[in-house]
Amino acid sequence: MEQAPTVQIEDFALLRVVSVTPIGAFLDWDQPKDLFLPFSEQTQELQEGDDVVVKVYLDNMDRPCASMRLERHLDKGPVSYKENEAVQLMIATETELGFKAIINNQHIGLLYKNEIFQPLYVGDIVQGFIRKLREDKKIDLILRQAGHKATGDIGEKIIELLKSGNGFLAINDKTPPEKIYDLFGVSKKKYKVALGGLYKKKLITVADDGIHLVK
Repeated sequence: MEQAPTVQIEDFALLRVVSVTPIGAFLDWDQPKDLFLPFSEQTQELQEGDDVVVKVYLDNMDRPCASMRLERHLDKGPVSYKENEAVQLMIATETELGFKAIINNQHIGLLYKNEIFQPLYVGDIVQGFIRKLREDKKIDLILRQAGHKATGDIGEKIIELLKSGNGFLAINDKTPPEKIYDLFGVSKKKYKVALGGLYKKKLITVADDGIHLVK
């Protein structure tokens, strides 16, 4: 029985250039016949071995083709997302501000570089959240849920680490943000918000050497 292709028509996908010819490039998409990427649908000069994010579509003769002009193929209609809603993101391009990402295979949004605390690469598929629906109809994204639930999750992890460390965690205001992210997966700012919540609840004390669990 013939195996269904992993990349379907109407998908966005990261595909490898297998050849560049006078009429355009051809991409490997796990099919007997390589996928055609016309010059008119390219946004940069390509070489064999390059990996590119493309939209797979049918041209006006119903032939499978690819396009690097992603925004041309995105849904232009009104969006129904809600702020803080979980969505699937495909990292599409890197910009000066951060990364543009395709949302649920339909729309595009932006992850700001100062809010990214994990390695990201073009073509990655990750879970993210709608941060803000802007008045200019653009969409701001974030990789971790905002608000009380997010800080609550971090607070639970802080307590877990304190319990496993005999009630002590050697983290203070001078701890590098990279170490905070390694431990909790969030920015130092969000970590401090969660820490303040635990302190107000009198679950912890904060000293120069680190955090102590209240017994």
